[in-house]
Amino acid sequence: MTVTMTAKNQITIPKKITDVLRLRKGAMFEVEVANDKIELIPLEVKRVEFSDDIYEKLEVLSKKEKGKEKRVTKKFTDSLKRGK
Repeated sequence: MTVTMTAKNQITIPKKITDVLRLRKGAMFEVEVANDKIELIPLEVKRVEFSDDIYEKLEVLSKKEKGKEKRVTKKFTDSLKRGK
């Protein structure tokens, strides 16, 4: 799944993910950086257990979106600034 960072360094977490994790407006996250990756960890105290069906859906979604990442180049960021 691909998301784009805005000029104000903001990203939107896709609805499919927020629904699965039951995230709502105002959710807080711990942010960690390791091995050139950014990890967002919801700061909810309540532990959520997922069914095997949900894990399978997440796995399918992950495989479907793999390789669709967009390279962030000057041309790409300029097009975002122009609203394209």
